[in-house]
Amino acid sequence: MAKMSKVFAAVVIIGCFFIFPAAAQSAWTRANLQSIYMEHLRLEGYVPLIDIDGDIQFKVSGDNFFIIVDENDLQFFQIYTGFSIGSASAENALTAANYSNRRSKVAKVAVSSDGKVASITAELLLSSPLDFASVFARSLSLMRNAENNFLTHLNGLE
Repeated sequence: MAKMSKVFAAVVIIGCFFIFPAAAQSAWTRANLQSIYMEHLRLEGYVPLIDIDGDIQFKVSGDNFFIIVDENDLQFFQIYTGFSIGSASAENALTAANYSNRRSKVAKVAVSSDGKVASITAELLLSSPLDFASVFARSLSLMRNAENNFLTHLNGLE
């Protein structure tokens, strides 16, 4: 009987590892995440708004950035921005994006299929949605670094 109760206790403890994280995840809603992100951005001096997709839009030095809100994957945090490449060739843009991606941490550059637009994303895995605040400023800095790597290399190819 003692052996049976030890097995039962072990099963209950192991089961808690699967039940409690699932319960904790379901407590987060899109509205909760939007509120948390927007409050942090306001405290940092930004003027955020919720876009048509439910993501958080804010400006950094005149450029639009977006925090992608995904209540179905609470560990995933993404910041996105995009910009026109101008008259650069699609081939040179792809070469510059590859160059930047090899040299940049966290942030990655992608080029549209027509070669006219580039996007930069910072994608992170966090233990909790609240952890974004501790890496937010660094993520923006790494995105600017990736942009600089991309544009410097692109200008050198032209």
